[in-house]
Formats: sequence, C-alpha cells, structure tokens
Amino acid sequence: MYLLIHAKPGAKRPGFCGMHDGCIKIAVKEAPQDGRVNDALRRLVADEFGLARCDVEVTVGEASRRKRLFLTGEPAALRQTIIGRLSHA
Repeated sequence: MYLLIHAKPGAKRPGFCGMHDGCIKIAVKEAPQDGRVNDALRRLVADEFGLARCDVEVTVGEASRRKRLFLTGEPAALRQTIIGRLSHA
C-alpha cells in the first residue's frame, strides 16, 4: 500500500497531524539533515502500524517534505489504522 506523506520536521510532538494538500501530515522531531527525517518517518509509521521497519520504504521524495511511502502488509488493516490515527489527529 502506498501513502502520500507531508513531513513536518523539527516538531515538538511527533505523530499524525491530519491532512495537508491531499497528503497525510506526519510530524517528526528530527531535523532535515542526512536522511534523519526519512528514518524517523519509517520508525514512526512502522510503530503505528505494527510493522517492521523494513516493511516501510520511502519510494519518492527522499529530499522533499512530500514523500511516498510503501507499506508491506494487509491493505484492509492498514486502512483501518490510518482512519483511526487521522480521526484522533
């Protein structure tokens, strides 16, 4: 399953923040240097979805705030998790 992400680096509180321009907005504490944001996004998404970090891959936008992530897993379960996280954002 692919997710379109808008990364918000340097945030005080990491997590799902709602939607931004058709993308899921995710905040991370890390600064945008040396791929730290990508690593933080992979960790956060993997933890939130109950996946291994190797099951979350940044496929587009490694140096951009707008990214596309590929998640390996059951699509129906992943959708339910997204809906749950966004309803609490």
